[in-house]
Amino acid sequence: MLKNVLNLFAGKKSIQKYFEFAYSKALDGMNYGNSGEYKSSGEIAAAEYVKNKLQNTTEKITVFDVGANIGKYAVELANVFSKENCIIYSFEPSAETYNAMAKTVESNKKITPLNFGFGKEEAILKLYSDKTHSGLASVYKRKLDHFNIEMSKYEEITISTIDNFCLKNSIEKIHFLKLDIEGNEYNALLGAEKMLKAKKIDFIQFEFGGCNIDSRTYFQDFWYLLKEDYNFYRIVKNGLRPIKNYSESLEIFITINFLLELKK
Repeated sequence: MLKNVLNLFAGKKSIQKYFEFAYSKALDGMNYGNSGEYKSSGEIAAAEYVKNKLQNTTEKITVFDVGANIGKYAVELANVFSKENCIIYSFEPSAETYNAMAKTVESNKKITPLNFGFGKEEAILKLYSDKTHSGLASVYKRKLDHFNIEMSKYEEITISTIDNFCLKNSIEKIHFLKLDIEGNEYNALLGAEKMLKAKKIDFIQFEFGGCNIDSRTYFQDFWYLLKEDYNFYRIVKNGLRPIKNYSESLEIFITINFLLELKK
């Protein structure tokens, strides 16, 4: 019945503004555009889900916070895993932002701050930003004129790979890998090829949105890289929404976080 009613109006010029309004509200309802603030985006609930899934783990839990900015989310992760035997490696490539992050986490023994980032290979790259400690800092010079934002600042940063870091530091497993690196998430996963093939990463959280326009990466890239070994979920405010199959409708370039769980 509803479908028949919609068909009467679908595609008609006179009613487009109503469909556009409904679409924008539907995106809000699906939690798109709410991932800039981890306290309300559902990321803490996702971390709690990971913790509960790992509750029977006897080994030390290893967490990678990649793209740590000034360290507030790392502190939240330490609170989530407060009772667990856990180490959180927090990676921030910007020198000034790293210094701020190091101060934020200095009293927390679970958190180890590190001043470099991850990509698909070892490199020295430019990190572009609009201001100091920017949450938009990216190895891609993003075009954000439509927001009146200019990525006019840059600095050279060190990029390593997840595989190399794990090898050098005798890390056999990553229990939770969080990636928030403004469009470079897919490259970071390419740099974790050995760990992924060995099924040594239990959970992966990655951000997806407008930055993927600038990096020319798509949800499809993540799907075909990881679908055989991981279950995909969209993070909503109070839980997880399973993604069973890929479709082009998932290519929504408005910020959202996804959680991937290794299939057992």
